[in-house]
Amino acid sequence: MKIKNVIYAMLCICVAFVISGCGKNTNDNITSTGSPEVSATVAPTSVPTQAEQITIAPPENFEITIYTLSPDSLEKEAVTVLVTANDELTPEFIVEQVIDAMEDEGFYIGINDIIIENDSVRLDFKSDAAPVIDVGASVEGSIIDILAQSILENLSQYKKIYISIEGGPYHSGHLEFELDDVYLGR
Repeated sequence: MKIKNVIYAMLCICVAFVISGCGKNTNDNITSTGSPEVSATVAPTSVPTQAEQITIAPPENFEITIYTLSPDSLEKEAVTVLVTANDELTPEFIVEQVIDAMEDEGFYIGINDIIIENDSVRLDFKSDAAPVIDVGASVEGSIIDILAQSILENLSQYKKIYISIEGGPYHSGHLEFELDDVYLGR
């Protein structure tokens, strides 16, 4: 007899849930007749107001073109890089992208500093890394070209690229530029 009452009570609870509707916002007690009182309460659901809703929009992406060297032919190649709206498009960012692309091809470039003055950018190289040492004249010139062209083509506000070695004139044995010599301009 006791088991029959428990089964009946469980059946009443199930019917109460079905009748009350899943997810329906109600605080009414439901009572079945002919058995002990069984009540079910559905917790109210909360819908955020428009002020409470936070919309997270994905950042807008865009593409830029930078240059790198092909490890096989040692010729300049255009590479497309995806940039997010969170990235600030600066000479430092462009150089970082070129260096990353070059490292993927097995070239390691030693940038000491990037100095921005008005409408010009100075690429200051380390004296103990490429393009200053361990590369031939054509590769040295190509490395500097791809850095300079990547900056000038993506950042129209800059008109001149200068090069130096650790703050002094660029003298590598292959190329010689004084501090006030423009390497590449438009």
